[in-house]
Amino acid sequence: MELEKQSVKRIREKCRAFSQITLDDDYIVKDSKPDVVKMIHTQGKILFEESRVSNQAVWITGKLEFQMLYRSDDEHNKLEVLNGSIPFQEKIVMDGVEEMDPVKLNAELEDLSVGLINSRKLAVRAVADLWASAEESVQEELAAGLSAGEGYEQKIKERDVQRLLLAKKDIFRIRNEIKLPNSKPNIRKLLWYHVDVRNTESSVSNGRIHIQGEAYIGFLYQGEEEEEQIQWQETMLPFSGEVDCEEAEAPDIFWTKISLEFAEVEARSDYDGEARILGVELAFDVDYKMWKEERCPVLEDVYALDRKVVPKREDGIFPRFLMKNIAKVRIGEQLKLEKNQEKILQICSCSGTVHVDKTVVTDTGIQFEGILRVDILYFTSDDHFPIAHTEAMLPFEQLAEVSGISADTWYDYYAAVDMLQVNLLDHSEYEVKAALRLSVLAFEEESFPKLVGVEEEPLDMEQLMQQPGLVGYVVQENEELWDIAKKYHTTVDEIVGTNSLKVHKVKSGTKLMIVKKVGSC
Repeated sequence: MELEKQSVKRIREKCRAFSQITLDDDYIVKDSKPDVVKMIHTQGKILFEESRVSNQAVWITGKLEFQMLYRSDDEHNKLEVLNGSIPFQEKIVMDGVEEMDPVKLNAELEDLSVGLINSRKLAVRAVADLWASAEESVQEELAAGLSAGEGYEQKIKERDVQRLLLAKKDIFRIRNEIKLPNSKPNIRKLLWYHVDVRNTESSVSNGRIHIQGEAYIGFLYQGEEEEEQIQWQETMLPFSGEVDCEEAEAPDIFWTKISLEFAEVEARSDYDGEARILGVELAFDVDYKMWKEERCPVLEDVYALDRKVVPKREDGIFPRFLMKNIAKVRIGEQLKLEKNQEKILQICSCSGTVHVDKTVVTDTGIQFEGILRVDILYFTSDDHFPIAHTEAMLPFEQLAEVSGISADTWYDYYAAVDMLQVNLLDHSEYEVKAALRLSVLAFEEESFPKLVGVEEEPLDMEQLMQQPGLVGYVVQENEELWDIAKKYHTTVDEIVGTNSLKVHKVKSGTKLMIVKKVGSC
């Protein structure tokens, strides 16, 4: 006698680790660049170059790429930009990781500061959070029944399972162009740019993942008409596209995390040979998973009337989908410049980054605590020092409701900025309005004893003869006919026939007459 088995694919996290690193280095200004008078703004990103697993740890090689906008000592106090990088190597201990395991790496730049040692030497300091996780696909075997079921009473129940269809990572690229408005002068030199991605959405159909969103692109440049003329332009570039996943079926649960990994903006000439076009290239990291919800027959128990059947069981673990939810956070606050900061003449651009500092599972969901960092570039009233920068740190708390959540619930999340607006109130005060999105996916890991085999032994006739041949029985709470039939050595059909029942389900308190049956089913 063999079990008919069905395979259900699921993904599980083997291990996860976290490390915080501090990068500290001196940067020497290149000879081709003028002296530094004052730092205006800095931005940076952690890039991973190589990772390898060895001795229960992952060894990471990467670098911090940074860009600095500063005021120079040029005759006209021109703005200048410095680009640099700091390499790093880090070992993250991960108990349970093996050499062939694929390891996912994520990084968040928590702080980046540049200090002025002298006009030709800068002190660059950064604090970065690194996460490493290893996942593996597991084929869970479920017994659907017996290959030769005749002569056996089988307890088969339908169980909801989430079968993993795909768990992959891909790159989504965008190439586009931005034309300068007619009122703007030609580009002599592109100084600075930033890219903010908002309102990203994704869906899947016909073997393709459809992605759309908005890229807010701001750039600072020197105009061609006057050498010292500083121009600023900000525009919204909607984008959409597709990622192929032809092997995917139509999923019931779709989860994707989209993050901007690469952005490049460069000045280009138009058909007339004038520098009035900006070429934009963006690359997004698309991490996606798909599940199919199915009802599968599962063999829970078996017995026979003419022999003793001993089921063999093992612990089985299956994810049970709880909820996919999106919590919206709205932030509004009025802020004031510090006394030593230049007054605001006009706001050029604003960009926002969400940092989730803490997540706590409560009785009703997941409580998020974090900070929205807002960077603001603005024009000042000083023609010699026209550009300045300020930043704001806005804390937030939000509950993302998840029904049925517990301390053991597995969940994933990502945070994004959907809307960010900065309104100037006067030359030293401004108001920040923002809308954040906290997306949550939650699964409950359900454990149950699954049947993995059966053994047969001769029937103990002496024990069987000690059981009563006729029993009056009152059905107990949550009791099924199958369990009663097995206990009193008969079949469900026999109980139904003896008591003239119309259905195989009985309520608690029902009185039954049970007759012991000896022999083949």
